[in-house]
Amino acid sequence: MTSKTNSPLPVDVEAGQTYGWCSCGFSQTMPLCDRAHRELSDKKSFKFVAEETTRLYLCGCSETKTPPFCDNGHCTLG
Repeated sequence: MTSKTNSPLPVDVEAGQTYGWCSCGFSQTMPLCDRAHRELSDKKSFKFVAEETTRLYLCGCSETKTPPFCDNGHCTLG
């Protein structure tokens, strides 16, 4: 069972901290990686460093072409 959602998800991030965005859709902590991919998928997390302390809206469907940010790829899902 995947935890994907067809909308961007808010995440509060701190400047200088490294985060792992889930690219497999199996994470129970979407949109952040909980390492579920290790047993359920061959996809890897996408690591990024927050440039500032803020709220980001990250892709929840894992179909973005601009990870970890939403590019409205969910609009093309059936």
